[in-house]
Amino acid sequence: MQLLQLAGMGWISRSLSVAARLGIADQLADGPKTPAELAELTDSHPDGVLYLLRVLGIVGAFKENEDGTFELTDLSQQLRDDHPQSMRYWCVLGGEMYYDVWRDLLTTVKTGKPASRSEYGGSIYAYMDKDTDAGEVYDKAMADITRPAAAELARDFDFSRIRKVIDVGGGTGHLLKGILGAHSDIEGVVADRADVAERGAKQLAEEGDPDMGRRLSFAESDFFEEVPSGGDAYFLKNVLHNWSPESSVRIMQTVRKAMERTVEESEGLAPEPVLFVIEPLLGHDNASAIRSLFQMVVCEEGTRIRSEDDMRKQAAEAGFEVRSIKNLSTEHSVVECVLARD
Repeated sequence: MQLLQLAGMGWISRSLSVAARLGIADQLADGPKTPAELAELTDSHPDGVLYLLRVLGIVGAFKENEDGTFELTDLSQQLRDDHPQSMRYWCVLGGEMYYDVWRDLLTTVKTGKPASRSEYGGSIYAYMDKDTDAGEVYDKAMADITRPAAAELARDFDFSRIRKVIDVGGGTGHLLKGILGAHSDIEGVVADRADVAERGAKQLAEEGDPDMGRRLSFAESDFFEEVPSGGDAYFLKNVLHNWSPESSVRIMQTVRKAMERTVEESEGLAPEPVLFVIEPLLGHDNASAIRSLFQMVVCEEGTRIRSEDDMRKQAAEAGFEVRSIKNLSTEHSVVECVLARD
């Protein structure tokens, strides 16, 4: 029975993503509803909704009442769009694009090559450039998993000497929105691919926050070629873990060049810029094992989770000196890097 249940866990992932995609948790926010009511609200089949919620009830995601209605549990509250710790789109991503990649896990295990290449004919980023819906889901999923780290950084890190932050590969601005929301004297620039920057700017305009609209902007950028100069601080959050050691060094070198231009442009009058690499680093836990296999399946060939020593070596190769490494409760490490002295 245990093996039977384990073999069916993929069905749970798909079921969770469908419930998240349909917004069922949002429909239950004001109280219990029958499957027929939920089906009408989500343009679905009543029996499909019934058995979907019963399956998810097995893992505690929804609760069926004696009168045949269903209601939210503590777990499914986080599937609501308006929940402060919402994980709705992470569940959609995990049960759709990532799930589809994992079905070719055998290729990765036998050859060491990413299954994402055989599934999508290239990197997931190239795929998202063509599939607008997949790109939007990915952006929102990254916002889901970044929100807690942004809050912790904004609360616990000293931003007193920082006036401008450039978030390299920062998606639609989820990290900077958290930091700028807590520090009204900071400006931010998100440097990312053209399609991502366009979605980020559109989303920012739709949010209708004039102060955030004034202080946050988006710049089309290729972090293998060039990123904007002028930042007091540069962020690379959950970027390097998608890339091999060689590519990661190239990305950091691009940031280093931007920081060097910043120093030149300020003529030594501004504080020396700092790079913060925010990544999960290797530990001897279950999460590290899962991340390691995930990187082999989804990310660039040769990508592996980094140890603290790996991070220091790659930073040095890119022309940085690691000043400190601090841990967040979100299982990320914040690696503070400064330009290495000759």
